[in-house]
Amino acid sequence: MLVVPCLGPGSTGPNVATLVSVRHLIAIAGPIGAGKSSVAERVALLAQSSGLSVSLVGLDEVAFAQRADLGLDEFWHRAGVAHSALVRGWFDAGADVVIAHGPFFESDSYESLMAAAPSGARRHHVLLDAPFDVALDRVVSDPERTRTALSVQPDFLRSTHEAFAALVESLPRVDLTVDTAGLTADEVAHSVFALLNLP
Repeated sequence: MLVVPCLGPGSTGPNVATLVSVRHLIAIAGPIGAGKSSVAERVALLAQSSGLSVSLVGLDEVAFAQRADLGLDEFWHRAGVAHSALVRGWFDAGADVVIAHGPFFESDSYESLMAAAPSGARRHHVLLDAPFDVALDRVVSDPERTRTALSVQPDFLRSTHEAFAALVESLPRVDLTVDTAGLTADEVAHSVFALLNLP
């Protein structure tokens, strides 16, 4: 989890003077290998460079913090509850922007995630996608994924992409959809950052 504080010269904590009146929740979803984590980190850096305090919260990181023998549905449900609470916690702590990324459709946590943003905050739902072959190349070449990771297994990856495609029409309103094939993470991040419509 990346937390990017906005620090003023010589300060030891958040620079309250730079807080914006409108806060933003950016929810970045998509299948495995679509570039969610890479894009989220770059959006965080863009927001920080604009003087905003940013917190980045990955659903996968929260999910795999669990140590329990659970069925898949309960595993993702608990992750979604904890993730939404963490998102709310960062807003309560003073973050201007919280960037949440992950497979929210698996945890059925869209409602609690969007409700985690404070009153008056703007909510941006971003959907990233990539063809199966592009996603497979990405996950196989990702040094943070072990060769035994489920996400690098072609059959598993294909099944998750097919499941995602079947759910797309039922997802909450999407503000931006990007096919990330052929685009760099920086290019996609600039498109996502533009949703904040900062002066």
